[in-house]
Amino acid sequence: MRLLKTLTIFLCAVFVLFPVFSQSKEQIKNGAILHAWCWSFKTIEKNLPKIKEAGFTSVQTSPANTCLVGDYGDLNLMSDDTTGKWYYHYQPTDWKIGNYQLGTRDDFISMSKKADELGIAVIVDVLPNHTTPRISEIASEFAEAVGGMSKMFHKNSDHQIRNYDDRLECTTAQMGGLPDVNTENPLFQAYYMKYVNDLIDCGADGFRYDTAKHIGLPDDPKDAYSPKNNFWPIFLGKEPIDGVWLKNAENLFIYGEVLQGRKSREGDYGKIMPVVASSYGAILRSALKSAKFAAKGLNDWRHPAAPENIVTWVESHDTYANHGESAGLTHAQLRLGWALICARAGGTPLFFNRPKGAEATQFPGVSKIGDEGNDEYFNPEVVAVNKFRTEMTGEPEQLVNGVNPSLLAVLRGKKGAVLINVNETKAQKVSIPVELPDGVYVDHATKKNKFTVQGGILTGKLARQKIAVLY
Repeated sequence: MRLLKTLTIFLCAVFVLFPVFSQSKEQIKNGAILHAWCWSFKTIEKNLPKIKEAGFTSVQTSPANTCLVGDYGDLNLMSDDTTGKWYYHYQPTDWKIGNYQLGTRDDFISMSKKADELGIAVIVDVLPNHTTPRISEIASEFAEAVGGMSKMFHKNSDHQIRNYDDRLECTTAQMGGLPDVNTENPLFQAYYMKYVNDLIDCGADGFRYDTAKHIGLPDDPKDAYSPKNNFWPIFLGKEPIDGVWLKNAENLFIYGEVLQGRKSREGDYGKIMPVVASSYGAILRSALKSAKFAAKGLNDWRHPAAPENIVTWVESHDTYANHGESAGLTHAQLRLGWALICARAGGTPLFFNRPKGAEATQFPGVSKIGDEGNDEYFNPEVVAVNKFRTEMTGEPEQLVNGVNPSLLAVLRGKKGAVLINVNETKAQKVSIPVELPDGVYVDHATKKNKFTVQGGILTGKLARQKIAVLY
């Protein structure tokens, strides 16, 4: 009896350390990601039922690592108004779960457990490429583990990137004033592996790699301090470091922020993991501003990677918060863009949750770090197209314009269609050839607007800057 009791306790301990991974890579790929930008772990946990009801299949957190505590800069979202700008959690000081902005390791575990119960995957933003520029704030344990501060950074990290066409510069010099970590140092790799494996043990189902194009591919030029460029084979689960493998690698959804432009090698990164379709996002924002959704121009993802290996967005936290380039878009424009990328067969769409407050304004001053953002993520149009995406898994796509390029239809085989009217002033009459069965279709977004299919022609009327979700 005592032996049975001991065995039971042991098995329970094993279960706690190595939970059941129920959220699959394919579920994440085929669903929609909510980027809960700057939400705390407790805030995410509180809102998980609402996220589930909104049709999102995964939630992406801000960086969970120990980070800089400081009070300089002009972008402040902390409730105390003195410390903790949002970009501080992109300045690691150590690789441990938990920080003053998002919450503790226990908070992360609790959030992940609740997400798992609801069938929602958890993706964590990670950023091994750099540390905080305040070198004195780097944890002594971290520095000692990598062989001392002299082993922390690339030799080439004594200067800013001078030429983005030079791959050695791009992957080993400083980016944005952030010291470039020697990600090829085996001691760093072993230390960082403990962090990502701990995240997995605590419930993470995937990772978004920040500044991924600044970490070299195996055939990129090597820094003088780097024995070989093997970061990606190790942290995509293809080989171990000191006998330790990335846990559950075959089921994780791992994607890289490989912003397109110049010699970013996005096609090569796209062969080993999903990567962001940043050029498509720029073209989409331009189309929204011009109120023209030409099918021919929007059909092409503008990326050498396969459509199933890209992550799409209308805007990202960088285009909104860092550069402010997309901050002027209205909520209606963002929903129209979301309808397109979420309704399409290719790509995995990510919905960036803005702070609460006035639309078309950068940092309206209502939400603080830790708070839930605005309520656009559960707008009826967003919810309807999220659920449409799940229903249409495996169906082929076709993009078709109406009588002019301000009306676009995303057709999904014989099963469904999403109509998008980007015209800012006029309703549009719809008359589009489809393969849907004849009948009357009630729009899932409004629950009342009706469209008719007869003899292979879809007809109806769509209000200005509105979408209709039909299936």
